[in-house]
Amino acid sequence: MRTAMAIPPPLEPAYRECQKQAFGHYENFPVASLLLPKASRPHVAALYAFARTADDYADEERYEGKRLTLLSRWENDLKSALKNKKAPLIHQAFAHTLKVIHISPTLPFQLLKAFRMDVVRHRYSTWNSLLYYCRHSANPVGRMVLLISGIRDEKLHHYSDFICSGLQLVNFWQDTAIDLKRGRIYYPLKELKKSGVGEKDLLALKDSPQVRRLVQNAVDFTESYFRGGLPLLDAVSGRLKLELKATCLGGLGILRKIRRMDYNVLQHRPVWSAGDKAALTWKALFFPSPK
Repeated sequence: MRTAMAIPPPLEPAYRECQKQAFGHYENFPVASLLLPKASRPHVAALYAFARTADDYADEERYEGKRLTLLSRWENDLKSALKNKKAPLIHQAFAHTLKVIHISPTLPFQLLKAFRMDVVRHRYSTWNSLLYYCRHSANPVGRMVLLISGIRDEKLHHYSDFICSGLQLVNFWQDTAIDLKRGRIYYPLKELKKSGVGEKDLLALKDSPQVRRLVQNAVDFTESYFRGGLPLLDAVSGRLKLELKATCLGGLGILRKIRRMDYNVLQHRPVWSAGDKAALTWKALFFPSPK
């Protein structure tokens, strides 16, 4: 018997394209993985493919000079798909996901706002201003994953916001050198001043005790913020719990790697090896949730 989550045959090629992208990218954190309920995976893959491509428009060098145009087109294509008009495969699948799961289009449009911010804004003065960005770039993803999983409790969505913003911050510190080469500084300028770090030295990738102090403070803030969302893990069950647990272990694990490298993120990028990923899955399956 078909369910509301089932994929109509005409849309199967669109969802296959989304799943191809979801499993083919280099991200560290599990996406549409086998830990998720089978019925949820195509919808999470559609969300991922939509967000991943838009994120690439904002970040990848090959799109320089046409980023805002491409992001506007990406948004217009989703609007077309939502009206059952002609649209690319990814938009066809994602629009179907939004409709059948009753997800407000406001959430993906918030994502696109964050990607536009990436194009035009490369500095943040305080933690609050950076977290405002995270509320658009990361939190909508977590909320949509919960909705796909049938969870609509606002309290649980609030916990998800802490985890998703925390993951976004983890990604910033992990990709410090990559972002600096693009002229982007995600460490709040107030924190630079407090640590005695100049913008020019940071952009020149000059390692120093001051820079490592800056990174340490950022890691400490992020870990504390991230843990504000961990009660979510005890409020869900089944495969979703395993997926969220693996995701949280992944984020906290990158922070531990940064600590172990003595906060030298200018010269080294912490990543998960194949062995690390296997251990991550093992811990998600058999170890208690992080606290």
